[in-house]
Amino acid sequence: MRWSLRAVLGSFQLPVAGAGVALLAFVWRTAVTMPPPPPGSDGFVHGLAGFFLLVFGVAGFVLLAGGLLIPPGPGYGVAFTRNQRWLFAYALVSPALAVGGFLATVVASSALGGLGGLAGSAVSLVVLTAPLAVLVGVGWKGAQVAAARF
Repeated sequence: MRWSLRAVLGSFQLPVAGAGVALLAFVWRTAVTMPPPPPGSDGFVHGLAGFFLLVFGVAGFVLLAGGLLIPPGPGYGVAFTRNQRWLFAYALVSPALAVGGFLATVVASSALGGLGGLAGSAVSLVVLTAPLAVLVGVGWKGAQVAAARF
């Protein structure tokens, strides 16, 4: 039996997306159950743990969006439309845009004074629309499947 590259890569769609969901669930549970910093401490360790949770959360989100972006193999996986894939591509690129925007905000706020807050708001909008793009893409596909069955 010959294996095509599409079939081999398509078999990774759901496991990669599932690993991203599992990592996001782990980060969420850890962040919710993390105890507050002890009284009298400066909170450095607590903040460092929060930073690394943020990094792992972004990694899980990138795995989720990247996994959904992988085209399915023949007979398995989820076949998303072109517009849904554009949403997942945006969600995959938006963390890099957010980091670049954050660094640009730091530079702009030191150079321009009061406009740094406006730039920070724009960066947070990019960050907040990425999970919305994934939810819209998956919900859109779910609605298509439900409409085809009923």
